[in-house]
Amino acid sequence: MKQLSHIALFAVLVFAACQTPYDPKDLPPATNVPSPTDTTYISKGEWGGFVWPVSIIYGRDQLFYVADSLGNRIIMLNQAGQVLSTLENVLHPTSVGQDTRLDLIVGAETREPTTGDTIGVVLRIKLVAASHNLAQAEIDTIWKEPARPLRRFVGIGIIPNDEYLVVRDGPDNSSVVDPDARVLRFRYVHENATVRKDSFITALGDLQSGNGGSIVNINRPTGIATFPGRADFILIQRADGVQYTAIWMVYSKTFDFEGWLPKYDPSQPEQRSVDFVRPNRFVYPRGVAIDRLRSDIFIVDAAQDSVVKFNSRGVFKAESFGKTNARRVDLKNPRGVAIAEKTLYVCDTENGRIVLYGLSTDF
Repeated sequence: MKQLSHIALFAVLVFAACQTPYDPKDLPPATNVPSPTDTTYISKGEWGGFVWPVSIIYGRDQLFYVADSLGNRIIMLNQAGQVLSTLENVLHPTSVGQDTRLDLIVGAETREPTTGDTIGVVLRIKLVAASHNLAQAEIDTIWKEPARPLRRFVGIGIIPNDEYLVVRDGPDNSSVVDPDARVLRFRYVHENATVRKDSFITALGDLQSGNGGSIVNINRPTGIATFPGRADFILIQRADGVQYTAIWMVYSKTFDFEGWLPKYDPSQPEQRSVDFVRPNRFVYPRGVAIDRLRSDIFIVDAAQDSVVKFNSRGVFKAESFGKTNARRVDLKNPRGVAIAEKTLYVCDTENGRIVLYGLSTDF
């Protein structure tokens, strides 16, 4: 990985130290009454019947998939919110992605028979082979680490060439060789002419695990979203021990380098004013989604009951919304978000529902 110089790192730390923490009161409240002059998101309805929804994606098959963590299930819905099928007995699913072959990749938990521990696991749900019936889908175990029972797999990001990224979280980053906070890279490869299998490639060395003020420090990651058709990604993380709770990484491949680099580097004077790299912006971001058409970025913060929007240049958008004052706010502990057909779908986790939002200008 290309390392930041000591001078650049010092500049980042000085710059970050001079910034005041982001105040969620800057966000307008979510409201059901659009202003005649302002563009804002307003409620379009809700989907109920969930226990503790923590992740939602809009799949390549134009269906929605919800990880209902305390319900121990994955749910498939159409765009009208109708449940099409359900996969039960998936222990505490926390993340879900859909690869280019339309199978689901799921981060969940399992009970390890050799130790009796509950551990993290990555699963492949073979949806296509089951004719899109979740209840009949075969499940393969892709990855688990019985020796590290506290690790969990909290984010799935699909990238080109039958590859995908899995975000791993855990409480111990003391190891230089194998810290808990990592992004793991996998590929779905041919084992023979007719059989494929998931193969671990490597842990990304482009991010530095542990506390720190660098733009590439990760300590307690919570999720990931990838840009359609590219290997670029947004990683989100809790504010514990780090300055930057959302990291935008861009894939680069040259003659002498292959890997990921920060899109915006606060150590560079011309990039310090970019809204996306403002330090201390989030407290507990739990969901991130990218608009396939416009590349707008949406991040939900569970601690601030907010949805923050950036455009494709990292500019903060005024239609972001969340808890600002004593006025009623729809969201409580939101932990997932998806965007499809100009509509936001937010996991209103503590209220056990998915809330739909649309721009007032689209009504």
